[in-house]
Amino acid sequence: MVGLPLAAQITGNDEWLTAAAARAQNNLLSPAGLFSATMARVGLAMVAVQRGDVASAEEQYSALAPVPGIMVFYIGTDQVLGQLSVTLGRLDQAIIHFEDSRAFCRNAGYRPNLAWTCYDYAGALLQRNNSADWENAVALLDESMDISTELGMRPLVERITLLQAIAASPPVRQPNLPDGLTQREVEVLRLVAAGRTDREIADELMIAPRTATTHVGHILTKTNSANRAEAAVYAARQGLVS
Repeated sequence: MVGLPLAAQITGNDEWLTAAAARAQNNLLSPAGLFSATMARVGLAMVAVQRGDVASAEEQYSALAPVPGIMVFYIGTDQVLGQLSVTLGRLDQAIIHFEDSRAFCRNAGYRPNLAWTCYDYAGALLQRNNSADWENAVALLDESMDISTELGMRPLVERITLLQAIAASPPVRQPNLPDGLTQREVEVLRLVAAGRTDREIADELMIAPRTATTHVGHILTKTNSANRAEAAVYAARQGLVS
């Protein structure tokens, strides 16, 4: 239930997600104890994060929020709650969960999980895009790199290297944007208004398709739009497109 989505997260191969989701869902439908049910929820949460599935992320967050501080098959519920919060666009909430996960992993001596948590934590801070967060993100990436290099965690080392390249550039002060939209979300919204698909948006912005899908989900939520057409109307009304 957790092994397949965990492998997909580490390797970036999302071909296992469908089978992982089916297994976890079947487990929820059969009689099971609390830990088994929690394991199934963690599996579904990881699938939701990797697919950028906002509706499922909301469901799994509600189910897992009452059980923080649990280690389930090499991943903690605090870390998963942080990842779900990022998927839901709730960065302040995500940072609280990642800080809890960092403390939990450090106290318990779970160094691989600590490395991944620091990486996720840094990513959330960089998305908030202010000077104080930037400095903290750089320190977290350094910590994650030290651990992952020592332990030979090559897939994570590669991801940290990419994020460090982003962190090397200081944040640019962003203009005031409506309804909490980020600059990246505005870029995606303009492409949505131009009729681009998620795949086309990903290609144009040089991001992963599921990242584009996640951005679109956040945009629909923040703009209270039921679909892409309503989001396009919103963009025109706010003067975000010419």
